[in-house]
Amino acid sequence: MNVEALSCQCCGAPLKPGNSVCTCEYCGQTNIVSGETGKYIDLLNRANELRQQCEFDRAFRIYEDILDRNPPFVDILWAMTLCEYGIEYVQDPASTRYIPTLHRINDESILNSESFNEAVEMADDIQKEELKAAASQIARIQEDYLNIAKNEKPYDVFICYKETDDETGLRTEDSKIGERLYGLLTGMGLKVFFSRETLQDKLGVNYEPYIFAALKSAPAMVVLGTRADYFHAVWVRNEWSRFFKLKEADDQKLLMFACKDINDLPAAFRRMQAQLLTGDEALINIAENIRDHLTAIRGENTELVRVKCPECSKSVSVDPSEKASICPHCRKPFIVLDAIAKSVPGGNRIKCPHCGKEQERNKYGCIFCHKPIA
Repeated sequence: MNVEALSCQCCGAPLKPGNSVCTCEYCGQTNIVSGETGKYIDLLNRANELRQQCEFDRAFRIYEDILDRNPPFVDILWAMTLCEYGIEYVQDPASTRYIPTLHRINDESILNSESFNEAVEMADDIQKEELKAAASQIARIQEDYLNIAKNEKPYDVFICYKETDDETGLRTEDSKIGERLYGLLTGMGLKVFFSRETLQDKLGVNYEPYIFAALKSAPAMVVLGTRADYFHAVWVRNEWSRFFKLKEADDQKLLMFACKDINDLPAAFRRMQAQLLTGDEALINIAENIRDHLTAIRGENTELVRVKCPECSKSVSVDPSEKASICPHCRKPFIVLDAIAKSVPGGNRIKCPHCGKEQERNKYGCIFCHKPIA
């Protein structure tokens, strides 16, 4: 069995020949090795490198391609499990040991994963012991993450975007656009996951439980991309691809893309309707589409009314059952009934509940019986 060029799944260092279980002399971590995969060393190393870079989907496709042409291999099945749960091994500065970090929490325990159990079934006794120990360690971390996630209140919207440009290290235009959209959506009373705001008080902790809770609970996601490469940035793609899988199982989830050029979209979504980021009206359109979607799927029968904002006179949609709203254009609050009265034909005429006489609405009460009108 020639594994001299095979890289360690934890640290990426080259492994030396061994048995079906090989210990890396650089990081001390145990690797599962199948002799049958020796002819795919280059592909395996490439996939392993991608997984260590958190490119889990791309790595998974390489493993799938190998298995499409071969019978199942224990090491590949285990590597696919690591991709499925977004496992990156990170060195602990205190102990120098490599600890698994989860970037893709799943409600289902890794111990119940189909690929993991298939690997265990095929493994020899030594491999079984190592696989179960590694999976149990991940399962404990997974349970801790899930306990954090379940205490998060449900979100309405997830804004997916790239915060910092890799070349300049500066804040992206997408981040600034996302901040404006965040303001519009929160102004509508929606709970929004926008990492710049949502995670700012969680420094020094792993973000995954909070991201998972938002991805799972939010009925809508907006993916912002002013450049094509931003859509494919590792963490951006990690978020929208996971949401897309959740959407496949739940058709009430809404996935919206917003871009400057339709050709910048990921290839699979170029035939879908997208919002072009051509001005502030684009963000208002996104916000109103999301609100309408949430109203529809939650079975709310309230019919929205178009009114003019009393402050800036621009047209907005309001829920007549609400007391107050915030204009998405000028960001100023207003009384809903006042806006309806000024905007809807005949809306300024009311009947006094005391004397029954019709009159123009005013803030002083009935002009006939002088009693207050709510």
